[in-house]
Amino acid sequence: MLLAGGAVWRLPERQRQPARPGRGRAPHRQLRLIAATTAPFLDLALIDSVDGAIGLAVSGGGDSVALAVLLAEARPYRTFTVLTVDHGLRPEAAEECRFVADIAARLGFPCLALEANGPPVGSLQTWAREARYTAIAEAANAHGLAAIATGHTLDDQAETLLLRLARGSGLRGLAAMRPDAAHHGIRILRPLLAARREELRDALRQRGIPWRDDPSNENTAYDRIAMRELAPALAGVGLTAERLAATAAHLARASDLVDGLVADLLSAAMRRTPVGAVVLSVAPWAGVHEEVRLRALAEAVRIAGGLDFPPRFETLAAAATALLRGQATTLGRCRAVSRGGSIVLWRERRGIEAVTVAPGESAVFDGRYRVTVPAGMRPVRVAAAGSTGREWAARLWRHSPQRAVLMEAAMTTPAIHLCDQVVALPTMAVRRRDWPANGANVRPER
Repeated sequence: MLLAGGAVWRLPERQRQPARPGRGRAPHRQLRLIAATTAPFLDLALIDSVDGAIGLAVSGGGDSVALAVLLAEARPYRTFTVLTVDHGLRPEAAEECRFVADIAARLGFPCLALEANGPPVGSLQTWAREARYTAIAEAANAHGLAAIATGHTLDDQAETLLLRLARGSGLRGLAAMRPDAAHHGIRILRPLLAARREELRDALRQRGIPWRDDPSNENTAYDRIAMRELAPALAGVGLTAERLAATAAHLARASDLVDGLVADLLSAAMRRTPVGAVVLSVAPWAGVHEEVRLRALAEAVRIAGGLDFPPRFETLAAAATALLRGQATTLGRCRAVSRGGSIVLWRERRGIEAVTVAPGESAVFDGRYRVTVPAGMRPVRVAAAGSTGREWAARLWRHSPQRAVLMEAAMTTPAIHLCDQVVALPTMAVRRRDWPANGANVRPER
């Protein structure tokens, strides 16, 4: 039991059931009925679709605390790992992390208290979001979590649609948040997208369970909070949260159709090179509908540039126009040229940060590659190949019509450094004789 402002709340009884082979769960009719009664808005099919451990992103706010408590009730035979992040922005944040850890302990869940890396840069909310997902993704990889569940609600979905409308987003952006998505290479589940924010707080009040409100959620200087303040007025003219979320769902279905067409196009018209450059055949790319063409270019940029999100629509459309005219351009950390019937995109040389990887661990290099060092090997530093990559590309592709571009792209490919010396260029199958072939495994992150 946990004290809640003088009251006492009792946590659900944790039950252990025999696991089904390969699933780690054994749902039965009585538990399904209990879950449907107490939280009909909780998408348990989404949770049950995961084979493996699930992490819960819990900030201490009402939505994420409700997520943890409702899942403890609805799936008492599963153990979830709670993850909470201290962004270092408020003095109260450390105490809020302790609050979350206390709730997790009383639910019988392990808790990982994480810290955001680096000082805030640019938009505070954007930085905090990216820092949070980065920390959670790293912890998920380190602790073998198959997915992370978040407490995003129907209200969040409506606000996201409005924010993206205000930014002039395209079809994919207006589809807003997906129940099952990927972020920073981790599967992200949103099982509460059918729940209203107040429903979750009512559920906590009924159980006498406390939560902590972030004071920044009252600051209308932030775009999302400003949109939240507009909700009553919008509902008065029919733009309710339910209707906005339904619109996002309709747009998501249309976006999925386009995604299928894009996948078919890229399967036939795109190839990757060993140095990370992406080559797109102009004729099939130019011959499709504009929406498919732009979406395909966005995906090629995302792969070559290592970013989680595509460029803004205006930037993307301008780049597509330039490439159709045979002009060079830059976008999404990529350079792009159109020559000889092909569009070639590769990572710009600026802003590529090195990472150090210890034995038995893995890390993501520049958002493009996952580097894993087997246990028993030496720790390595991974950095852009620079002139070493360029020299090797000149040798390996000396007869290629795209030699100059490949040489440029090779300067951004990952190089394994030991004692400040390059010992391997794994994506190019180049290594020093005294460096073992399995000294570090490198694979594309996208």
